[in-house]
This record gives sequence, structure tokens and C-alpha cells, in this order.
Amino acid sequence: MKAVVFESLENMVIREDFPDPELPRDGFILKVESVAICGSDVRIFHRGHINVKPPQIIGHEVAGIVYRVGEETIEFKEGERVVLGADVPCGKCYYCLRGHQNNCTRAIAFGYQLQGGFAQFMAVPRDAIDAKIVQRLPDNLSFDEACLTEPLACIVNGQNLSGIYAGDTVAIIGAGPIGLMHAMLARAKGATKIIISEISEKRLEMAKNFDIDVLIDAREKDPVEVVLRETDRLGADVVIVAAPSGSAQAQAIHMARNLGTVNFFGGLPPNTKEIPIDTNRIHYKEIFVHGSHGSSPKDNAIALKLIITGQVKVGKLITHILPLEEVNKGLKLVESGEALKVILKPWD
Repeated sequence: MKAVVFESLENMVIREDFPDPELPRDGFILKVESVAICGSDVRIFHRGHINVKPPQIIGHEVAGIVYRVGEETIEFKEGERVVLGADVPCGKCYYCLRGHQNNCTRAIAFGYQLQGGFAQFMAVPRDAIDAKIVQRLPDNLSFDEACLTEPLACIVNGQNLSGIYAGDTVAIIGAGPIGLMHAMLARAKGATKIIISEISEKRLEMAKNFDIDVLIDAREKDPVEVVLRETDRLGADVVIVAAPSGSAQAQAIHMARNLGTVNFFGGLPPNTKEIPIDTNRIHYKEIFVHGSHGSSPKDNAIALKLIITGQVKVGKLITHILPLEEVNKGLKLVESGEALKVILKPWD
């Protein structure tokens, strides 16, 4: 099969003769129709990851067709259109038993320990089926849109933790695909004012195509002051940091109202130094600060429903569609901020 293999740091090799994955007796082989490039794929390309052992095929935002089923597989049939979640939880640990599978202590993931979707075929094991991270797709939903279920599921998890309600003002730092997904979901939940701060000129321009009430060019204006001005000096109900920036995390504390919530959605590079945070402000204003990462099978189901019903129009995020061979171009587009979501097509 054709595949893109992560051989070593900053070395993606296009292989036309990579061995096809072995058919699991109790799983199936997926024919990959669309796979999106995630920011974490860019980070793996440059820095690697503790759970990615080269040579490996990465890519975890995947949709396709059930191509072959194992002899013990009864849940799916050949020809069915499906989308995958990324993480395969164990289903037995402390967190899995309490419905927090994204915190599973023994989870594995497609594109990390398991072969990912930067290929024409991939094996889907029994554990993924049992974890209910394989979902059927309606015929009227494109594979390109469907593969964005996985990142949207992470947004669903984050906003469930933050608690966004009708009438809220939501401030978001970062107008990349994650920040814009947060904006779309917040609007679907009834947020009446959405404010986004961004420093990239390219992303500011692309963000104009989305339903955002206030767009802040953080190179020219103080985002904290703008948020306070837009909220009668109270601050936002929820502040989401959708950028890998420690200074943005520190800034977010000053954007939140009393009893407001701050979500550190974007992780920081591993060599990041300690970030100075005004903990007195958190204390006296009773601000709730939390992180969020990944998603549960339930979040994936909610995300797919949001896409199918059109409540979150993820298709607006797709700026580039490329053949699999142009993966390096796609990685550069994502890293530079010229693209929002790049879709790779293994069969084009």
C-alpha cells in the first residue's frame, strides 16, 4: 500500500510498497478515504513523541470505508462508511469506569502506538470496537468533514468541563482551527458574545469568515482591555486558551469575571519554563482554572451528531485538500498558519 512513514525527526518518507496491515480476526481493515493533519502531527514531525516509535505511520483524524472484516467480527460489514476516534481506552481502569476514558491509564492511540491514517489502509482492532470509538456515517456526510469529528470531540470535552451556557460571553485566545471550533460550538450552545484574540495576520483574515462578534488583533490592541470593555468591565464568563502560549495563559486570568472559568486547552512545549500566574486574582475573584485534553467515546458521539445536524459546520475549516504524497506541504501549511485544516487523500 501507499503510506507516509515517520522514519525520524523531520523525515517523512513516501512509500509506495509499504506492507498492508494484517487483518485482525476480531477487527477490520479500514480503507482510509480522508485523514486530516493535526497540530500534534506537526509536533511529532519536529520533536517526536514518547509513544511514537519510528518507523511509524501517524495521523489520527481518520474516516473511511470498512474494507475487510475479520472472521470473528460481527459489528461491522464490508462497505460501511465509518469514522474513528483517536484514543483506545482500556475500559477497566479507575477513570474508564467513571466515564473519563480520555484519562485512561492504559490507553493507546491511532497514530501513536497503533498505525495511523497517513496510509491507504489501517487495521482497526477489537479494542477500538469495544470502546465504541468506531461510528457509522450517513451517506450525505463527506469523509472530509467526518474526519474532523475527532478534534471536535476534544472541543466537546473541553467545553463540558468549562460549562458554557446560553447568554454567556466567551473569550478565546487563538484563531486557529481549534479556537474557531470552540467559537462554533460555543455559539451552538447559546453564547451571545464571542471574542477572539489572535496575533497572526493570516489567521485574523481567515477568522473573518466565521461568526465572531469581536476579533482582536493582539499585535495592536491589549486583548484584556478589549474583553473588559466588551463586558462592562466584568470580564468573560469563560476564557479558553487555544494556543500553546504561557503568556496567553497568564493573560487569560485577567480576562475572566468573578466566578468565571479559564480553560487551558492548548498545551505548552515540554521545555516551557514556569509561567507567572496571578494566584491572588484567582483566589479573590473565585476563578475556576482547569485544563482539558482528548475525548471520551461519548464526546465522539456528540461531536458526530453536531456535524451531521449542521450545528457545527466543520467544512468551513477545510482550506486545503492534498494527495497523500504532499504531506510535507500540508505540514508546512498547518505550521505556518496559512491553512486551517488540511485533508490528505490517500487514493488521489
